[in-house]
Amino acid sequence: GGPAGGPRRGGSLDKLGYAWDQTDAHVQVYIPLPNVRREDVDCAFESDGFACRVVSEEGVPHQLTIRPLFGPIAPAACKVRLPRSRSQLVLRLGKAEGGGEGAWPTLRAAARR
Repeated sequence: GGPAGGPRRGGSLDKLGYAWDQTDAHVQVYIPLPNVRREDVDCAFESDGFACRVVSEEGVPHQLTIRPLFGPIAPAACKVRLPRSRSQLVLRLGKAEGGGEGAWPTLRAAARR
């Protein structure tokens, strides 16, 4: 086992890995956290990205923040979904009109230097 003692620290959901796909109108981000309860998911959506805090089945907090996204999203059109299989968490991001639509080559915007 790992180091003994101390509270279990959460981590970045980046380390767990995530997958994403898209349609012309939406981007979906799939986070591999099984058996998460809806009340353990707290996501804040803004036009340029999102931040989610998720407490896993074991009670360990995880954080995933992706900002800036490749294109703008419409916060009102964003949802958190827990599929019936409960094998993962799905974030459905609505692409904003006037800049967000169409195919995104990448989820994250390139870092601006």
